Amino acid sequence: MVNPSGTPAYTEQEKSYWKSLAREYEAHLADMAKKHPPAAMLGVKSCVRCGHCCYTYVCIPRPEELPAIADYLKLTVAELVSKYMVADTEDCRTFFLRWAKHGEEDITGGRIPPIRTFDRGYCIFFDEKGGSCLIHPVRPQEAKYVKCWKTNNGRDRSQWGISGWTKEDIYRFIPDFDSHL
Repeated sequence: MVNPSGTPAYTEQEKSYWKSLAREYEAHLADMAKKHPPAAMLGVKSCVRCGHCCYTYVCIPRPEELPAIADYLKLTVAELVSKYMVADTEDCRTFFLRWAKHGEEDITGGRIPPIRTFDRGYCIFFDEKGGSCLIHPVRPQEAKYVKCWKTNNGRDRSQWGISGWTKEDIYRFIPDFDSHL
């Protein structure tokens, strides 16, 4: 069922299910932070290369950032999308591309199924052994903006990659994209 606004209308049982998944995922992230403390928890004022940000929240590149990243990897933008990205949504109206997580390679180049919203894993470009980003020189603006050691880090939504996407953008990169489940 869909509301007049175009967003899905969930039953109370469905809402309860999604809320329980979100709580479970938040608890998992808290456990991960204890195992691999980010700079803020350590009282450090610079990146400690723990990967917490790359695990907790995979950054979202803006559409205009994709060509430079593709060039860096010696790929076409279409190859970058099909190999490393998934289509996602925050509101079921505007879709965006984000980096897949390790373990989501089977769904790159398409829409992430809602049931996979809480997949666990680092950003596909995070090197766990080296504690580094494999595209660091061309990482998205959002990745440059996030600094876990700063108070109120990441609160300015205009700096988030998601703010750079419009309804039409997804079709530029995935022409046959189907927004319906």
